[in-house]
Amino acid sequence: MGNKSYHHGDLRTAMIEKGIEIINEQGVSTLSMRKLAAACGVSHAAPYSHFASKDELYAAVENHITEQFAAVLKESVKETGQTPEGLFCLGCAYVLFFARNPQYFHFVFTRSSIEYGDVGDYEPYDFYKEFMMQMFDDMNYPQELRQKTFFAHWAMAHGLAYMAISYGPEKLHMWEEKIPEILSHSYMIFPEK
Repeated sequence: MGNKSYHHGDLRTAMIEKGIEIINEQGVSTLSMRKLAAACGVSHAAPYSHFASKDELYAAVENHITEQFAAVLKESVKETGQTPEGLFCLGCAYVLFFARNPQYFHFVFTRSSIEYGDVGDYEPYDFYKEFMMQMFDDMNYPQELRQKTFFAHWAMAHGLAYMAISYGPEKLHMWEEKIPEILSHSYMIFPEK
């Protein structure tokens, strides 16, 4: 057993993060409570103090990422409200969250049970969509363009996030500089008032 010590709450978070790492590197079928304990340097019984089963651990991983992602998106628009400026901040937050946490992107979009579609399926997606729909109301944006425009913006942020993580962590500084410049062009789809 390793000599790393954790505070009670830190161990749960450490096990979640280590679980993400194991799933991304070796596949979800390889994750076990015993393997997780060994990777964290704790006793085989320690994970059961926080998770009753592997399924509960897996659900905790999904919730851990979702809560962080949603919090980052909400924080990014606190000062702007539902405005084009806020949309720019939201897009930057989306891309940079995953550029800084590529292991989360792989888990959320290739390993988890998350689905997209109607509001209510996934909190960060819901927030992004509801934000834009409120902004469209405030702008009197044409109804027939709203859904298409939302998907275009969401897909752009999602695609840029994928590109950013594909370049690897050594290029993170480049993306942190370039993302605002790239996303600033998103204003061009909105007509002048």
